[in-house]
Amino acid sequence: MVSTVKTFLRSLSEIPEGIFPPSHYTPISRRTINFGNYAYLTPFFYLPIYALAWLLLKIYVLLLIVALDIPLRIAVFILHRKGYFLCAHFLSALLSITLVILYILILGWEAGFQYFLIVPSVTVFYTPWRIPVKSSLIGSYLITYICMYLYSSNTNAYYLVNPVYLKILYQFNVLTVSAFIAFAINIYYKMAIKSDKKLFAAHRKTITALEQRDQVLEQLNNELSEAADYVKKILPQPITEGDICTDWRFFPSTSLGGDAFGYHNVDEENFALYLIDVSGHGVGAALLSVSVINVIRSQSLPKTDFKDPAQVLNALNFAFPSDNNKDMFFTIWYGVFNKNSRELIYASAGHPPAILCDKDSSCGCHINLLKTPNFVVGGIEGTNYVKDKCKIPEGNTLYIFSDGVYEVEKSDGKSWHYNEFVNYIKNVKTDGQAVMDQLYDYVRRKGKSDNIEDDFTIVEVVFG
Repeated sequence: MVSTVKTFLRSLSEIPEGIFPPSHYTPISRRTINFGNYAYLTPFFYLPIYALAWLLLKIYVLLLIVALDIPLRIAVFILHRKGYFLCAHFLSALLSITLVILYILILGWEAGFQYFLIVPSVTVFYTPWRIPVKSSLIGSYLITYICMYLYSSNTNAYYLVNPVYLKILYQFNVLTVSAFIAFAINIYYKMAIKSDKKLFAAHRKTITALEQRDQVLEQLNNELSEAADYVKKILPQPITEGDICTDWRFFPSTSLGGDAFGYHNVDEENFALYLIDVSGHGVGAALLSVSVINVIRSQSLPKTDFKDPAQVLNALNFAFPSDNNKDMFFTIWYGVFNKNSRELIYASAGHPPAILCDKDSSCGCHINLLKTPNFVVGGIEGTNYVKDKCKIPEGNTLYIFSDGVYEVEKSDGKSWHYNEFVNYIKNVKTDGQAVMDQLYDYVRRKGKSDNIEDDFTIVEVVFG
């Protein structure tokens, strides 16, 4: 029995999770619910005292009112516990007003029952309801108080009680109302302290989580920075002398994409050049791009002629299926230039066409777009890749790049299209500044922010 009572009393300060709507679990709603659990039980402590008093005074009509009041108070408590908070409060308010009216009619103003209108008026302020609802409730208590005062001033009570008993009853009612208000303030204060402690604990937990998140982000940024530095270290140095000169610009995005490139002599006559763009961002994409570059540079694909772009793409598709690389695939442009025949054999797989410009392209001369209709590498097993070829006259310049060079959202919200990029390359004037530097400056000016959203990677090859 004792344990049951303890469990019940403990449940008054707890709110079952997931039963009520989300709005009922805000701090103020929680305090209101907990306060109501206690407040609606308090009448059961003083109602037996009144019942005993009416029995001793032989005022049986008031004893009957108490008997009817008890089940109604139980109904109020049950409604509140079931989540019908507004209904419970309105029923409690109606009971308070009705009982005050009956007690004043029967015993008169001198009994002090009008002070019980103060209790619901105070408890209204503990609710999360809107001002109009609170105002209407307080207004109803105030109107009842004024009307009953005016009525009792001109009318005698139905039941005449010994003035000594009336004074005792008056003092008891004042003490009861005062005790209830003090109890209400104490309960609400304790709940507020408890709620503040929970909020403080949640705040500390949030701060700790944010600090841990910042540490993880810092570690991740360090890893991305290290990965970007590693990618840069494996990139080839620009070639400034000889029949073939190269230069490049590589600016990794803040999230580090999967761009990488390279060029090397396959043999004395053939020069390979290539650029890949792995899907996605992050360390995983960077590692895959490095792996592919290392395989091509070391020419470690089995049974593959690295002078044949089609064979290289077929071998890469077999070696790097997306199923084994967390669904990551990559686009690639791969070409081999024969220095004797001046023939460029190339193949692209889902990659933007390379741009071949003659030596007068800065004057708006003709340019050639080099691409082949192949699917991305690693996307579909058994894909057959095709190649193409073209002659490279002396003085021509080849630009190989990733889509991050031109897929830029401009400040007006529109995107810069590939054709616009090609026209820019076709008509750009050097003016002593490298074309790639001008392009990068132009992209940054056109973009919505200084931070580029994808890797900016472009390789320039000049054929002497």
